[in-house]
Amino acid sequence: MKKSITILIIIAALVLLSASAIAMWSQTLKVNVYASTSEVDIEIVDGTVIYSDACGLAPGPGYSGGNDWNATLYPNAGAIQLDKDVGCTNVSLIDSDGDGDFDTMNITLVNVYPWYYTHIAFKIHNNGGVPVKIWRVILSNGTHNFTYYALNEHELQQGEEIDVTGDGKPDLTIWWGDNFGVQLHPCQSADISLDITVLQEAPQGSTLTFTLYLEVVQWNEYVVPP
Repeated sequence: MKKSITILIIIAALVLLSASAIAMWSQTLKVNVYASTSEVDIEIVDGTVIYSDACGLAPGPGYSGGNDWNATLYPNAGAIQLDKDVGCTNVSLIDSDGDGDFDTMNITLVNVYPWYYTHIAFKIHNNGGVPVKIWRVILSNGTHNFTYYALNEHELQQGEEIDVTGDGKPDLTIWWGDNFGVQLHPCQSADISLDITVLQEAPQGSTLTFTLYLEVVQWNEYVVPP
């Protein structure tokens, strides 16, 4: 009898040990993991935009005066200031996506004529969390986009004719400055500039207006476009 009781005690102990082992090996380890991603984002820095012959300037010479500039070295960039105040240039910045940063520039040429010339310069800033490269610039007249890749920098600096009125004839020639394709680390900035000449084909009595914005990509996604 005692022998049977002893055997039962041993069996019960083995069962308990087995259940404990199973429980130990079936326990679940829970780990909470949080991932914080970076953002690709640039802005046109308000207060850095400068341009010749701004609308509203009083007539007069110099960059602080309203006298017109006319192209002198066409088809290359270059101009001389006249003693007349006829046309003018207006530039405004737009936050197109509502994130609090200016990302689009609206350019309007008022009462201009063939060989009217203006120069616009501004600074862009990488306010995202990853390095970026300036990939391309897009000009829009509201119905059509003109896209120029930074990889074609030599062409951009030679001057590009565009039709902003949509009549099939080029109205403007635009030359671009440096820093296309430049890599910007977070908080870094770069200067961009463009020169504009009104062409003979521009229609009389029209206000020439278009928007401009730059597209950047993460530095390791910068590829040659097809």
